[in-house]
Amino acid sequence: MALNRTFTLNTGAKIPAVGFGTWQAAPKEVEKAVEIALKSGYRHIDCAAIYRNEAEVGSGIQASGVKREDIFITGKLWNTKHRPEDVEAALDKTLKDLGTSYVDLYLMHWPCAFKPGDKWFPLDSEGVFELDDIEPSTTWTAMEALLQSGKAKAIGVSNFNVSRLESLLSTCKVVPAANQVEAHPYLQQPSLLEFCKNKGIILEAYSPLGNNQTGEPRTVDDEIVHKVGKKLGKDPGQVLVSWGVQRGHVVLPKSVTASRIASNFQDFEIPAEEMAELNALERHKRFNFPARWGYDIFQEAGEEAVKRIAKEAGEENKTKFTV
Repeated sequence: MALNRTFTLNTGAKIPAVGFGTWQAAPKEVEKAVEIALKSGYRHIDCAAIYRNEAEVGSGIQASGVKREDIFITGKLWNTKHRPEDVEAALDKTLKDLGTSYVDLYLMHWPCAFKPGDKWFPLDSEGVFELDDIEPSTTWTAMEALLQSGKAKAIGVSNFNVSRLESLLSTCKVVPAANQVEAHPYLQQPSLLEFCKNKGIILEAYSPLGNNQTGEPRTVDDEIVHKVGKKLGKDPGQVLVSWGVQRGHVVLPKSVTASRIASNFQDFEIPAEEMAELNALERHKRFNFPARWGYDIFQEAGEEAVKRIAKEAGEENKTKFTV
């Protein structure tokens, strides 16, 4: 049985510890998946404009029969909408697609700004991503204004490391309520988790099972994770979801398979010995690092390296990023 744990945002609002992620879910699949998730007990749905499925997510919410006020909904501002004059209109589009008058949490999806416009992925003639020289702090000021409108009950960030959070905190009026990042036993980010806790920022974990972006074995496929699951009578997904919540952060598993959606929601308390085994899996493995954007998001690769990768990816970008 799910423990239905919650965390408290710095606004005082409760956020369900286990949310349902909608990334990489095709529009036709995601409507049914969201309906199934809500009927399975989830009360937290994580969305984003760039997933390009928010209208279908909204339909799934409607089909579930669960009242809007009983659901915690997160939306995200895409990289092409970082200029202050574009922020509220971007949120309005999300609200229209989701069929709601507000989101419970609105995040700046990445600290990286793209050239503004209607293209999700703006490329130059050589296929290199076109970035925009907008500081996250400038975008954040426009997001702070959303709170006065009531269209967003809380605001936060995503994919920010400690350094970028420190920079934002030095100028902001509103401390971010959340920071959504990749986190799982292969990428635990303990210093970031501790920093966020000390600043009253809830950490949220996307890809808590790892993901297949790179074609490498996922965290959920790890033999230790399977061994722990077998010992405790739980499946590997439940083990990883529970590990994250037990560390003190929100976890956002995703699936379009009915049985897996329901299973992932069944979190439990992991004994200390098994927690230690999972903690020992750390290898600083990122499954999601879009170096081809030409922006050193996590300040680990170096500017020179990402600029080179961006140029090398140009030809492939022309066929891979056409929207």
